Amino acid sequence: MKQTAISALTLEQKAARLCVAGLPVLRMDSEFEERLLRQPFGGIGLFPHNIEDEEQLRELVGGIMDSTHKQGLPAPYMISIDEEGGSLSNLKRFFPQLPSNRAVGLTMDPGAAYQQGKLIGSQLSALGIPMDWAPVLDVNTNIANPVVGIRSFGEEPAQVAEFGAAYIRGMHDAGVAVTCKHFPGHGQVDGDSHIELPFCGLTLEELRRGPLLPFKAAISADTDVIMMAHIVFPSILEAEDLPASLSPFFITRLLREEMGYEGVICTDDVEMGAIRNTYEPEFIGEMAIKAGNDLILMCHTPDFQTRVIQGIVNAVSEGRIPESKLNESLVRIERLHERMRFYRHEASPIPQAEWEIQTAGLTRRTLMLESDPQKLLPLQRGKRYGLLLPQPERLTMADNSHTGVIQLKMRLESRGLEVSEVVIPSNPDPEDIAYAIARMEDCDVVIQLTLNAHIFIGQLALAEAVAKSKPLIAAVLRNPYDAQRLPKTAAQILVCSTSEYSLEALADLLTECTE
Repeated sequence: MKQTAISALTLEQKAARLCVAGLPVLRMDSEFEERLLRQPFGGIGLFPHNIEDEEQLRELVGGIMDSTHKQGLPAPYMISIDEEGGSLSNLKRFFPQLPSNRAVGLTMDPGAAYQQGKLIGSQLSALGIPMDWAPVLDVNTNIANPVVGIRSFGEEPAQVAEFGAAYIRGMHDAGVAVTCKHFPGHGQVDGDSHIELPFCGLTLEELRRGPLLPFKAAISADTDVIMMAHIVFPSILEAEDLPASLSPFFITRLLREEMGYEGVICTDDVEMGAIRNTYEPEFIGEMAIKAGNDLILMCHTPDFQTRVIQGIVNAVSEGRIPESKLNESLVRIERLHERMRFYRHEASPIPQAEWEIQTAGLTRRTLMLESDPQKLLPLQRGKRYGLLLPQPERLTMADNSHTGVIQLKMRLESRGLEVSEVVIPSNPDPEDIAYAIARMEDCDVVIQLTLNAHIFIGQLALAEAVAKSKPLIAAVLRNPYDAQRLPKTAAQILVCSTSEYSLEALADLLTECTE
């Protein structure tokens, strides 16, 4: 943004331009248009409650673009969404659902991450959405981590770095800007920042040797935005026990000065429990800007958003933040808009007619047969198969994979197999296990699907009980760590996704697999 254009903005307008808000509607309405006139937000975030179907979403995006154009806001206006593939897929009701990052990591081929990024980017480009809040660059070093899991490309920093950079290139080639998250890394904690403020004991040197490496690679790959994590690092004294998202040390000294990042920096949503339950909204706005954030995400509550903006205005008016600091952020944000315009102009998205076949092909590559010691694959007609399905649950707010039914039975039956199905709780107790075992009595082979059995250990107990009396095939549908604790006699397949494409690929592998 030119200095002349910046100087024409009021202080209130500048503060609003540093904030990204959500809207509680399915279609743009006059009430939100009037609010946008009073508070010209720097961007809008889209969430599941904003999405009904493809036609409605196109209308909503078009309505936002029209309204912001009338008001003279930058174009393309910054509309963002969490579209990661896997467990956080908002478009799966009408577009092909891509496998999770962890599933893509199983291929050991960065080209798969490029294709994943380009496919998701092509979907967003077709809808007119110019930015994605992805990729996740957290290294999932804590297998008990409730919020990252299959959203990560893996447990090794080098792999996450290489796959993340490839994903960025794919997204850019599709015409969409990216947001790498969650700096300096969310994969090593055991708390969920949607609910509470997590703490991490890593030192700065430990961060440099591991979690920071994917972000260094992302900077080299020309990421557009980096999102800060709501995590406190008590071993890093310079951070003064502030969450990274509100810390001058992490944002200004580490990310800007030491790592040399010149692009836009944003907070994770400050309405998450980690921040909302710790600080007052007015204080959040002031702290976020002082720390060096260019954009503050706050996507759910109008009153909260107004108070955050007012906090920024008050801090400048009362001399605690120089107005020049806001101007510096506005310049970086305008450069981001220039990038979005460039990506749109140079875009070469994958044609929609190819999305299904490419998604199916990519998904099939992600499935890994870990072992088959009893030679149970491929499945054979004439045998009776039992299918044990855990009931999906929403494990975190950043997860919409719990909706729908895991439909493997009908896929196997369509291939001529005899299958009886039992749905079990996500963490079955001894009574549930006894019931499932009884129902499997007449089966020749049991197929058990697991969803984080390394956490919900009742699933492991069930697998052990089955394996004592029946041949067992275990398909791991979420975190791959289940495989380390399943019976060694079982055939093991890593899927790391519950999408319809993953289940179709699993049915193919079960019925066509040869070693």
